[in-house]
Amino acid sequence: MKRTLFLTAYLACLFVITGCGEDPGYDKFAPSPSGSIRYVNAVTDAPSLVVEFGTQSIGNTPFGQFSSINSVIPGLERNTKISYVNDNQLEVIATLSISVPQDQLKTLILTGTLANLSVIEVIEDTSVPTETDTTTTLRIANAAGALNEAVSLTIIDSTASETPIAELVIESGTISEAITVESTDTLSIQATNPDGDILWTSNDFPVTTGIRPIIMLFDTFGPSTNQSPIQGLYVTPGGTFDFPNETFTASVRILNAVPDQTAIDLYQRSARSSTPSIVSLNADVAATSGSYRVSVQQLAIPEIYQTTDGFEATTTIIGTGTITMTNGETSTEILIEAASASVEGIANAINTADGDATAVVITDANDQVFLQIATLNYQESNQLSIVVDDDDESDSDAAGLSLLATPQLSITTPAASAQLTVDGNLFERSSNAITDIVSDVTLFLLATSPADTEVEIEITQQSLVAEDLLFADVSSYFNSATGTVIFTATTANDPNAVLYSDGFTLERNQYHMLAISGLGDSISAAIATEERRPVATESRLSILHAAPSIAQVDVYLIKSDANLENSNPIGNNIVPLVTGQFGLAQDTFTLTVTEPESKTVLAGPASIDSEANGFFRYIVLDAAGGGTPLQLIRIVD
Repeated sequence: MKRTLFLTAYLACLFVITGCGEDPGYDKFAPSPSGSIRYVNAVTDAPSLVVEFGTQSIGNTPFGQFSSINSVIPGLERNTKISYVNDNQLEVIATLSISVPQDQLKTLILTGTLANLSVIEVIEDTSVPTETDTTTTLRIANAAGALNEAVSLTIIDSTASETPIAELVIESGTISEAITVESTDTLSIQATNPDGDILWTSNDFPVTTGIRPIIMLFDTFGPSTNQSPIQGLYVTPGGTFDFPNETFTASVRILNAVPDQTAIDLYQRSARSSTPSIVSLNADVAATSGSYRVSVQQLAIPEIYQTTDGFEATTTIIGTGTITMTNGETSTEILIEAASASVEGIANAINTADGDATAVVITDANDQVFLQIATLNYQESNQLSIVVDDDDESDSDAAGLSLLATPQLSITTPAASAQLTVDGNLFERSSNAITDIVSDVTLFLLATSPADTEVEIEITQQSLVAEDLLFADVSSYFNSATGTVIFTATTANDPNAVLYSDGFTLERNQYHMLAISGLGDSISAAIATEERRPVATESRLSILHAAPSIAQVDVYLIKSDANLENSNPIGNNIVPLVTGQFGLAQDTFTLTVTEPESKTVLAGPASIDSEANGFFRYIVLDAAGGGTPLQLIRIVD
């Protein structure tokens, strides 16, 4: 889904913020723009979409993603074009008239299909909440174009009762009115179709004063046959996140690209957290299966040191010499010369050093400047020791670089240890990365747990997912857990003959290919997300370099009426286990793999007759046993 689209120089002017010509009504002497606009591409069968507000481009955005927020001149109606790139030309699919109010953010939700596109216009409330505010608002947009039907929604306050606080019906391509909720609530949303079938559930999520999110429902194209046809996106001016959904699994298939192995078996096991925003984890291959309940009462924080007395300015010279910072068993020596001897210069020297400390310069209400220093990586007791070798020949006085020695600094924030319970047992640790509670598992504490809630950690047993997979073969898809999944490849029928083992992060609601490649004892693997959403205007091409005997390759995709010698590659110096993904216009192409920066053919050519909604997936492999001639093989889904 993510790819770069290249336009000609002629079209480049369309993407300049101010445009290449004067916008009607534009006054170059007017004040700076004070309106804002963005959009989301939720059009079911669309490629990346380009939106132009007058002559100003506001983005080129793939499906399911938001553009950046763009400043525009407010108050004037502008012709707004929605287009996609077709053979280096912008193909307009819709034109509408839009204005942006003064000091407001307008969000355009593009939904439906290319043949029947609709736009939901939303003015977002970005006002600052007052200290007395106890509520916030949310709105729900039905942007699920493939579903193309009304959705019934039930909103429940999970912390109070199961009695709904709101029940509403949202037609396809519309957005609800603002719904007021208490900002201390934890909500859950359930969406059903007109027949009462559950389409989607949000699970519990908190609401915060002043956030005022848009909950956007849009199409999903994931692998599981029993999963929801829609997914939810929590949208704010500051960013977006997906709602977790247990029906969203991952699907994986395996490529055996090891040319000197007749066949391999592949095993997997998973390590997941029910709430990775609070506790995430990494499991080693040796981790035993089991489940655990974790609650985080307090995060570990380091001591923060500050110069005791303030300085007049950031340019004030402190002194020269050497600073040695010790954090646990890690020591970093920083040379302070005349050019970096100021308050700001020393802060920059600390931050650019390859050490475990960070420094900031702050200014108080009296315009006094202070230097603060803290650890980056928490270690035993979270205490940072700073000693100096001052060029003024006194390392302990209150002058020169000695001002930064630990005894001369004030502690603004005392160190605190992390506190957590695991299966009801209380633990205290000096770090937020905990390795000694669950064997061969690292727990990463990221936030404190809401009251009376626990995070469920689960490590599954190893299971066989691909058996007797021959070289150059691709397995069928199998459903997999999401999060950290450990894959282990062995010689076929010999589970103790491990060729490769490592963990990968699998995204829910996605298809993945795990490619295992290498020769002899040098086996490696990589995983790539496979796009399977049909697009009405193009086909998709993916090509994976999985030939271990060739360090780099170039890839050429040329039309039938062109020739290789006069063409440029679509991919340069592609290294093994890297997948390139491209959009294909409806045409006939030839795919060829060559030596890097050369026209010497290594594999191919392969003929591609592209149509809309198609997928062309190719892999570059060694010959059987290893080496050349390389093979260019299409994977047929």
